[in-house]
Amino acid sequence: MQINFRHFTLSPVFANRHYAALLALLLLWLVAFWSTLSSMVEIWQRSDTFAHGFLIFPISLYLIWQKRQHIAATALSSSLAALLPLAILLLAWFFADAVNVNVVKQLAVILLLPMLVWLCCGRQLLYLLLFPLAYLIFAVPMGDALVAPMQLITADITVAALRLADIPVYREGLYLSTPTGLFLVAEACSGVRYLIASFALGTLFAYLNYRRWYKQLAFCLAAILVPILANGIRAFGIVLIAHLTDMKHAVGVDHLIYGWLFFGVIIFLMFYIGSFWADQAPAVPHSVSKQRRGAPLLAATLAAFLLSLPFSAAYLLPPLNASPAYNTQLLQQQLKLVPPGIQQPQFVDSSAALSGKWQHNNAEIWFYSAFYQHVDNAKLVSWHNQPYQRAHWTPAAQQQQWLELGEQRLQVQEVDLRANDGTRRLLWYWYGSGDYFSANPYLITAAQALGKVFHVSQHGSFYALSIYYEHDVAAARLQLQQQLQQQLPLLKQANNTTLPAGPLTALERTR
Repeated sequence: MQINFRHFTLSPVFANRHYAALLALLLLWLVAFWSTLSSMVEIWQRSDTFAHGFLIFPISLYLIWQKRQHIAATALSSSLAALLPLAILLLAWFFADAVNVNVVKQLAVILLLPMLVWLCCGRQLLYLLLFPLAYLIFAVPMGDALVAPMQLITADITVAALRLADIPVYREGLYLSTPTGLFLVAEACSGVRYLIASFALGTLFAYLNYRRWYKQLAFCLAAILVPILANGIRAFGIVLIAHLTDMKHAVGVDHLIYGWLFFGVIIFLMFYIGSFWADQAPAVPHSVSKQRRGAPLLAATLAAFLLSLPFSAAYLLPPLNASPAYNTQLLQQQLKLVPPGIQQPQFVDSSAALSGKWQHNNAEIWFYSAFYQHVDNAKLVSWHNQPYQRAHWTPAAQQQQWLELGEQRLQVQEVDLRANDGTRRLLWYWYGSGDYFSANPYLITAAQALGKVFHVSQHGSFYALSIYYEHDVAAARLQLQQQLQQQLPLLKQANNTTLPAGPLTALERTR
């Protein structure tokens, strides 16, 4: 019996070396970064703000499938030039993994996909699939940093609208007081979830309906500005309804229901108006390109070597020193140790924390510090670590400033806090990575990554001082500066990585 193999052919995908190389790298990408991709899915599952992430990959695949005839007509050419941005993204993932910064890891992993297309199939195919691949960025759960500024913008719009409506309003930070009641522009009222959803939908609408770049840009800007303004109007409407009904409506869960209904109407109107300027779809090519250049197998081999980084990351460096890199014995002797309360920051998973207060000119200066070893995945800078407890305090004003403390120049973040009963508290805080201090959490995170990878430093720290005051914020600021200048030598010694660490028996351990 003879078998004629001339009638058996491989599918076009496997027969094409460019697509075969790309498919192999995609499988390796999936295996190598499975844990990073899984962390994205976990956030989609538990967060309503990012639940849209489940739809992003199917939408991207559908957009690619729509272009299948264009893809068939595109000439393929592998490009080794893609190895440089590929390596940069892998290094970004590696450093982010060192300090467990998930959003940078996830963004780097998603951005690897267009680089793999460029590497195996060339710039023409990358340009053709640029939007479907770039749209995957919306799958990355990011945008938490927008919550605080969006709260302030919402409060500004609400106050302006209330005054236009001749409703008396007094604003104290994020607290709005009217003759009817007290309102708080909470994190859930910031409108970040509306903004993210609107931008994701608006970007997709602009891509599908417009061909001219200025139309696409204009609609994307509208998808950002409209939900911001609409959220402010929504918040005003909630306060107005509560004011007119003597707090009987638009409170509790009502304002969330009204919010989503209002958002749905706004999005429908935005799409309806935008449809009047829609362009015609481009013509679909009928030819199939057979032009193929380059060495896709060589490119794929070099990329596979780079993608092996996640498998070898844990073995590239020797283990970190697990012994404490801080010395707080003298500092704790000068403090009156107290259990943490609502006046203190809230940090989790720290190696050790110190909570206490000093007496200064008949006033109490509250102090808090937390230390993080670089031997596990605990993070100093994270959304869960709060310099002030957001459930009890809201910022009325904040700024970064430099302090001249003798020969030491220190940058601190100043936050003027308010409680719902009108209590005022001035807070100063800053972070440390080894012997480097800054109020900028992003610089500290970068310093931690460099310190952990290159063994420059092996610990991170956080410090906070605060004082209650009645009216004179300048006097409160002066008292904090005087106390900080007096205690600075003890703080520097507590963070000294060269002195042997003191006993931790008096420290409050958080593990």
